[in-house]
Amino acid sequence: MDLADSLGLVCSLPELPVPTHYSDTDGHANSVIDLIFLGMSCAQVLHRIEPDLRRPSDHAPLLVNLPISPENICCSRKILKHDSDEENDFLSSVTLGLHALNFSRLDSVDNLDLLSKAISKVISNAWDANAKNITVTTRSKEWWNNKCRDALATYRCTGAREDWCLFCSTTRSAKRLFLTTGLQRLHPPTNALRTL
Repeated sequence: MDLADSLGLVCSLPELPVPTHYSDTDGHANSVIDLIFLGMSCAQVLHRIEPDLRRPSDHAPLLVNLPISPENICCSRKILKHDSDEENDFLSSVTLGLHALNFSRLDSVDNLDLLSKAISKVISNAWDANAKNITVTTRSKEWWNNKCRDALATYRCTGAREDWCLFCSTTRSAKRLFLTTGLQRLHPPTNALRTL
């Protein structure tokens, strides 16, 4: 237990104290030999021992539900918004960088390898120069746009029911536009469907 304390861990207590090891040997009693250690922030969290789920094993599974708040989970990534100035600058940088490369010496594997690394560097440099960092949260939505932001801000200022309805209508329109645009990018309409 001293080791657990030194690592900032506490031994979790079971909801119902039952054995975790079930002996098949006559004369040997069932016992508790399996433990769960949790961080200090989860010191009050209890675990469950499920003897009915042990199947052929002589050990009962130990189950614990850890409190994880979605607001605490965040990650960041780089993006280029579709049809933005940054996307146009990225494409221009890649185009200029690729035009500057020498594609004439593809006579060996080494030259091909050098060229592929140069292409990769052009794209990577353009990405780093033009993509912007965003933090993805539970409220991040790809369809969210400035109209949604403005409608929400208006509703928060006034609290009026008609502004709430306008906000809901704005977000529905934004979602519809996002999905329609995404579907058209994935499956552009064919000539036969355009005539319908």
